Amino acid sequence: MVQSYLLMKEKAKEAKDRQTVKAINSTLRIAFLSKLYRTKFKILPKISKLSGIQQIPLTTKNDLRKSYPYGNLATDFSKVIEMHTSSGTTGRPTLSFYTKKDLEEGPKAISIAWANFGINNKSRVQFMMSYGLFSGAMLNTYAIQSLGAFVLPSGIQPTAKQVQLLQEFGIDTMVATPSYYLHLYDHLIQNNIPIKSLKLKRGIVAGEVYSDKMKKKISELFCIKVFDHYGLCEVNTGIIYECKTCGGMAVLDEYVYPEIINPTNGKILKEGQEGELVLTSLHKEASPIIRYRTGDITSIKTFFSKCPNCYGSVILERIKARCDSTIFYKGLKLEPFELRDEIVLFTGDKMYNRIKIQISEDLFKEKPKILLSLKSSTNNKSILRALQNHLREKTGVTFLIEEVPYSYFGDVTSTKEKIVEYVDKK
Repeated sequence: MVQSYLLMKEKAKEAKDRQTVKAINSTLRIAFLSKLYRTKFKILPKISKLSGIQQIPLTTKNDLRKSYPYGNLATDFSKVIEMHTSSGTTGRPTLSFYTKKDLEEGPKAISIAWANFGINNKSRVQFMMSYGLFSGAMLNTYAIQSLGAFVLPSGIQPTAKQVQLLQEFGIDTMVATPSYYLHLYDHLIQNNIPIKSLKLKRGIVAGEVYSDKMKKKISELFCIKVFDHYGLCEVNTGIIYECKTCGGMAVLDEYVYPEIINPTNGKILKEGQEGELVLTSLHKEASPIIRYRTGDITSIKTFFSKCPNCYGSVILERIKARCDSTIFYKGLKLEPFELRDEIVLFTGDKMYNRIKIQISEDLFKEKPKILLSLKSSTNNKSILRALQNHLREKTGVTFLIEEVPYSYFGDVTSTKEKIVEYVDKK
């Protein structure tokens, strides 16, 4: 029986691989029409089996920035009907163009994720992330609307306004970063607004790395189901989602091909090995992308899911960290979002759920500092001391911890809250 299943699994995987090889070669032909990939490849590459993809050069964010604005465009601009960009917070934004076909197929694929979350024609979804040029909001909105659901595109609003909209329109699903969920909860508590005044059933969390413990905390604070949703402008938003049945991060692998590589040498890693996620689009027409280095750290849980409710075959572990967010301090490695989650979970209801990590330009002269706001005015020194000792035990670093008024943080008015602040002490 086991041998029969393994044989069936192997045949199914071989058929899937042949289909993926065909889609990759088609994407290569389209991509070669762009200046970016004509320059990068010199001659049109072709693979006969999936392992051959290792010979194709990786694409980086810097490649896309260098080709700004039209270098990655693989079709005549007259066929382009929409354009989205990355946030561009750390440099020139990267662009993604869309033809009519792209805007039909992309949201159709993403809608599979939203249906998995339980979204249907009775759902009411409030999208609390930036609209405008940001791809995540627009493409997901199209996908949700294709299921007949109501979408309230609140975007960037003062938190009081967001709460008002949640209440007045009986929103059952909200979409935001983990930072914003924490901030929203603090706002409700500060203003004596009962959690039950919201009609929320589920929360979709995206845009930042966060821990399993933090996910559980958000679920408990709002009494809702929480789902991860992953995507990025360069490839396509929302192409990896948390399956409600098996809990794995299911890849829409008929739309995108995932690999895990060693971030140092670029070697493709095997199932279960942790490394950097690399994605290749399989059906984009205007600006296809080949072997794009996402900078996100994860691993492939399985290449062949047995879950009947997962679309496709490949299941990833949750994103653990980002290659470009790690802070190195005297030989120690610190992950900012992991550190934030550790602080919030350790202090519990003693502090507001906002922190700022200040990093000096010269880490050997200035210790990293953590700014936070406590809810009580009693026993604060002992709380800060206990937190300092806890973090020293967890990370090996003695942080300077300073209490600031809650007003120091202000309202969250951006898609992603920056928890790391680099300070030049010169």
